[in-house]
Amino acid sequence: MDKLTVEAITEAADVSPRTFFNYFACKEDALVTETAKIAAELHPLLAERPLDESPLHSLRVIFTDHDPLSLAGANRERSLARQKLVQDNPALMTRQLAQNSLMVTSMTELLAERFGVDPDEDLRPALLASITGGIIHVAVRRWSAGAPQSLVELIDAAFEHLERGDLTAPPLAASAD
Repeated sequence: MDKLTVEAITEAADVSPRTFFNYFACKEDALVTETAKIAAELHPLLAERPLDESPLHSLRVIFTDHDPLSLAGANRERSLARQKLVQDNPALMTRQLAQNSLMVTSMTELLAERFGVDPDEDLRPALLASITGGIIHVAVRRWSAGAPQSLVELIDAAFEHLERGDLTAPPLAASAD
């Protein structure tokens, strides 16, 4: 990745470096999620949800019905190649983790606003945002590793476990006849 320059990228894409930097802050951002855009899309989606709805269910609906991460139509082979590149390059992994952290921070602020609480005083917004970030991370990893379900199905299944409250239940024992 160190040998790949912005000039090489822009030449291959047939755009100027100036155009490239209109879209990306650095070359690593061309390969990782653009969280500023995602955060902007989350705000109105969360604001439209009924106030009496569980915040966990609101997040579930947002990430499964509205797909703010543009995951539903994601190409598995392309995602696999991108994920491998990220995992093989510490600079990309660092950038991806930083972007994910920004998204969780943005979700925390949105949830605190919805609850009408100070996120520095109330743990719930940060916990829900972190859990949602974890759901997305686990679902993307599973999906890119070849899970038969769609990415949205994996995200929905994870939220279902949370809403049912069965994540801390003991594992199912083998039936004894």
